[in-house]
Amino acid sequence: MITTRESINYQFSLVFGYSSPNNENLIVGDVIGPGNLTRRMVQDLSIDVIEFLTQYNAMLRDYAGCEVFSVEFELVNIDEKDAQTKIYPKSMILIPGNYKECESLLLALKPETGYLNVHKSHRAINNISKLFFEVEDFVNRPELNQEERETVFQGFAERFNKKIFGNLLEDKWNKKLIGVSESLPTEKDLLKTYYKSRSNVEILWQKKPAEINLYNNQFENFKDPFDGKQGIEHLKFKISEPSALFVIENTLKLGTDLMELANTGTIDESQEKIIKYILSEISEELKEVEEQKHEDWIITQIKHILGNLKEFEENFKAFGLKFIKSGLKGDLNLILNQFQKEIEVSGKEMVNMDLFHLLKEFFNQSIVNKSYLRVIDLESSVNYFSEMFKNSTNIIQESLPKFLYFRRLRILNNTFIEEVKKQFINEQEPAKILAYKYIDEFKEFLKKKIEVSPILMSNEQTFGDNTILREFQAIVSDNINEFFEDINLGISDIVSFAELNIDPKLNKVKEHIESFKKFSKQMHFLLSYVLRYSTINRYLKEENDDEIADPVTFSSRFHRFLEKRLSGVNIEWKSHVLDWIKDYTKIFFKLEADKSWTLKEIYDDFINYFEEREKKAQNSEEFSRFLDAYISKESDAEIKSHLMKFLEQYQYFIGIKSEFPRYVKEKIEKSINRLKNDLKTYKPIDYFYLNEQQTLSKYIRERELKYFSKLIPLPKTLILKENLSHDERKLFKGDLFHVFEFKFWGEKNVNIKLSDNFNEVYREWLREL
Repeated sequence: MITTRESINYQFSLVFGYSSPNNENLIVGDVIGPGNLTRRMVQDLSIDVIEFLTQYNAMLRDYAGCEVFSVEFELVNIDEKDAQTKIYPKSMILIPGNYKECESLLLALKPETGYLNVHKSHRAINNISKLFFEVEDFVNRPELNQEERETVFQGFAERFNKKIFGNLLEDKWNKKLIGVSESLPTEKDLLKTYYKSRSNVEILWQKKPAEINLYNNQFENFKDPFDGKQGIEHLKFKISEPSALFVIENTLKLGTDLMELANTGTIDESQEKIIKYILSEISEELKEVEEQKHEDWIITQIKHILGNLKEFEENFKAFGLKFIKSGLKGDLNLILNQFQKEIEVSGKEMVNMDLFHLLKEFFNQSIVNKSYLRVIDLESSVNYFSEMFKNSTNIIQESLPKFLYFRRLRILNNTFIEEVKKQFINEQEPAKILAYKYIDEFKEFLKKKIEVSPILMSNEQTFGDNTILREFQAIVSDNINEFFEDINLGISDIVSFAELNIDPKLNKVKEHIESFKKFSKQMHFLLSYVLRYSTINRYLKEENDDEIADPVTFSSRFHRFLEKRLSGVNIEWKSHVLDWIKDYTKIFFKLEADKSWTLKEIYDDFINYFEEREKKAQNSEEFSRFLDAYISKESDAEIKSHLMKFLEQYQYFIGIKSEFPRYVKEKIEKSINRLKNDLKTYKPIDYFYLNEQQTLSKYIRERELKYFSKLIPLPKTLILKENLSHDERKLFKGDLFHVFEFKFWGEKNVNIKLSDNFNEVYREWLREL
């Protein structure tokens, strides 16, 4: 049962942001959540979330001809035990709004998924945008300076956010009861699905925040629900498969970025300062110890130091509560100055002045009315500060063993990888280079697995001699097959290996090789460029449907259209994609059979051809044939000779890339079985660090102070709203929406369905006029 503000905020957290091109590009916002942030931090969060939305919408306009209407993520806890004992939100939803050139947005974390009526909430955010615009208009007065204006804006941001918070808390924006129809334009009954896809999922746990990637993406053969004239018109507004995939990938990134912002909003800055203070006190004491010690000694010693610090804090609390009974009245500064004098006169021996300065900062941040106080009013704040200090010592005590395990596992990983590399010292140079490539990737793969190791999720406190070694061996043995099943060498990798035997002084040859390295990425980009909304859909809208009766007409006109667009694009292999269009045209020059084509059939055939050509271009063996043809056209005999040697090296790596991974795997398996428990000890202070990026302080901040750090945002529903032109609006009786529905199953799979309400809102009869 929810009984406190903090527990409510653990389930309901909000970030509200507003941006306007007026008032020096105004951006203002507010945060409601379990954290305790300074105004500067709130402002930074507001700016970041607005920027993420702006970038995301820019991508959507280019690739899909849309802007985001709403997106909901399901929040999954990676620690099942933790999920059973703590309160967490289950959903994260982003809803933007706008009025004229001004934009607002709501980022909300909620205790349930799928219940919010996004259309009702979207209208409410639009209305808030309008109200804020009116506030801007009113505040734009000469007698107010910029600082005074910003104070007014911030006040209204807080006010509007509280209103939104109340609406969410009271379920005012929820959908109606089951069985009660609302006829929302994005309800399943009003949508027709035109794409289905399946992908494998990879979560990069070693990244902070964790990133989600998709691979092995496959679109299912799916009968298009639209045909005839309606099918042709739908082509002009549908999202192509490559564009849909790009939108999905960017939605995953958006979820990661938004979750990180929401997570930052959970940090209590006062507690973070207390923890930094405690860690600095521990560090100062441990610096005095020069002998090398074991982890068990570190845990015992730090437990003892934390006990002493608790005693210091208890003395400070007792002194503070005694001062509170003095009956002093005045503003906060006067009371704090008097408290400091009391400490200097009679409390120096029992009170740590660092604690006083922490308490002073806490008061200044948490107490709203500072102008007139009775000292007794501070009693609850003193008690709260004391409890926060005790909680901070507990966090450090519980996190320390986990960090030490994490540190040891990462050190073991580094040691193990170096041992594996020694197995290949006597190999020929090309084989050694390829082996090191696989081994380095395996090292990164193990980092990912270490992050979710069971021992880091447990409350294990002891460091037996073989505990860590057995854990690491299990991580390697349990996951080695998964790594080598998915391993793959791309064209750019093989080109880089083949380059190593080419004289670096041959600049003209190097220019060719640098171009080869870019081939794979550029061809993938060009596919997405050609099939994105701003290219293929624009072409379809500009052309007269009745004039395109066959693939030759379609492709020749599209070639001219694309040639103009690509003229301003600085990509080396852009002519290659134009050659594909010519090749497509030649196919139908050779065909004698006279077939009647619809524009939809031509479009589908052209898209399939393009996707197959790009897929074929990414094949390393196919690229070998491409290189052979490319080199044969070289007129300079010396350059041609060196390029032929390069081709031989390239073909060598292709020849060993299928068998060689098995050889590397066998070496790794032998090495892990021979790995000994040779764990060295360190000076106590060195246990606080693994490297500059991995310290105990950062470990605690990322995993404990960020309350939502164990939550992974998995997209559930993405709703996009088509940006219709003035003329296009006449063809529709309502807004056109595209809806992505995600269904994650198992640990590594996701099904995605893309639908729209075109059938419900398109006025087909207007095209006949």
